[in-house]
Amino acid sequence: MPPFSPKKKQSQDLASFGKIPLAVAHNKGIWPQARYQHVLVACARWESDSIAEWLSYHRSIGFDHVYLYCNDDDPSALYEAVLPFMMEGQPFVTFHHYRYTGEQLQMYRHFLRHHVHETKWLMFLDVDEYVCLPGSNDIRQVSARFGGDHDAIYLNWCGYGHSGHATRPTDGVLRNYTMRESGASPFTKILAKAGAVSYRLSYENQHVAIHHDLFGLGAPLRACNMLGESMEGYYENFPEKAWSFLNAENRRARLVEAGYIAHFNIRSEEDFDRRNRRGCLGDFGAQKHWGDKTAEERAAYHAHTNEVSDSYLKDYWESLIGKARAGIIIPLADWPLLSRGKRATQSSTLHEGSRDEDACRAVSGRLMGRPQHHTALEDNPWWMVDLGELCHIHEIMIFNRLDGVLERLSSFRVEVSHDRFFWSTIIDRQGGPVFGGLDGTPFIWRDEAGVLGRFVRVTIPGTGVYLQTDQIEIFGRPFSIEEFEAQIKALREAV
Repeated sequence: MPPFSPKKKQSQDLASFGKIPLAVAHNKGIWPQARYQHVLVACARWESDSIAEWLSYHRSIGFDHVYLYCNDDDPSALYEAVLPFMMEGQPFVTFHHYRYTGEQLQMYRHFLRHHVHETKWLMFLDVDEYVCLPGSNDIRQVSARFGGDHDAIYLNWCGYGHSGHATRPTDGVLRNYTMRESGASPFTKILAKAGAVSYRLSYENQHVAIHHDLFGLGAPLRACNMLGESMEGYYENFPEKAWSFLNAENRRARLVEAGYIAHFNIRSEEDFDRRNRRGCLGDFGAQKHWGDKTAEERAAYHAHTNEVSDSYLKDYWESLIGKARAGIIIPLADWPLLSRGKRATQSSTLHEGSRDEDACRAVSGRLMGRPQHHTALEDNPWWMVDLGELCHIHEIMIFNRLDGVLERLSSFRVEVSHDRFFWSTIIDRQGGPVFGGLDGTPFIWRDEAGVLGRFVRVTIPGTGVYLQTDQIEIFGRPFSIEEFEAQIKALREAV
């Protein structure tokens, strides 16, 4: 048998264009085994600054692959931003560049032609949209719950407002936007079985927005919303019929409680005009109206999309980021460090230099695992730091030496003063268990309310004893002039 001609293969591939996914054509009409369970298909333009957060979030809720279509003029910035997601043994991202601005549906059809066979479930999602699943945070539960009786699950939009930002914050989306409209809105995105999104019908009906509605393709479809209600006919006479449906039976609120698409559409005052600058060609043509809005229309949009406070996504994201503390070596304080580099003194020294020079080594900010300051053998030796101003003292960490005689810090007293004449004891430790320091086990005292003081003094009670530590760290916040004025006002009113 003569070898298969590349030209003949190309001819056959072209013959199947617009009719059948390429891999299915190569496999004699049989769909290959899917590699993924749940994937996202996204078109991204001007999204390099937020793409890593968007990818990480959706990976955390169970999506196992993303087909990312870069629509930037130059793909380099977005490619660099997602490079870590493509360097694994099983990359999380498949990256394509499509240079014709706004041809979003053509990118989706490219996916249907080349990749749809690789997954069981898919969703077309923009990078300013986040799938929010209150309670479960797991897309797999959605497909498991509805997939037995349905081909597709429609998730309604819920628009998030700019939360008062004049310009976009540089540290991500989820932690900065907590204001949204009061309930679900008419547009939807769809979690669909791969076989329910017909490449052929999409090619033949190129006007159908398959990312919002699949009924427009004309094929039989079993679809529901996140309440399990049928979505057949939902997009007829849109959006009037959809609004009537949503406004009935408290459905707007119930859909948000069940699961929705958080749409971060306008993230700052400048975003109205940014939409136009990004480009309004192709399927982006409808974006032009954002830049044309008057000041009154912009204010009305802000009022609508900042109606209620909702920190669910922020809290979820911070719970993920908070796991960074699980691997911390030295405990992280809950307040700013006040004592580093401040003036200090002590009752005596065994080290070279003055008492002050020796005492300051305890607030140098460098952990060594050995005594960095050391008093002489004396009665009730003490060490003191001047924070430089009156402060709310919330937390103190004392790092013990680790090279021996750790028990010397089994007993100590910590006092706080405004003026070095009148002292208040906040810690009186007598014969406590041994603690460490550089190893990650320093002594820690915390007070949520805080104690006012400028000077902090540590004393070892007893006759003929030493005082030495590795570091002493004091955390809190300065006492503000506003607080001082408020206290004076309260005293005057009391009199």
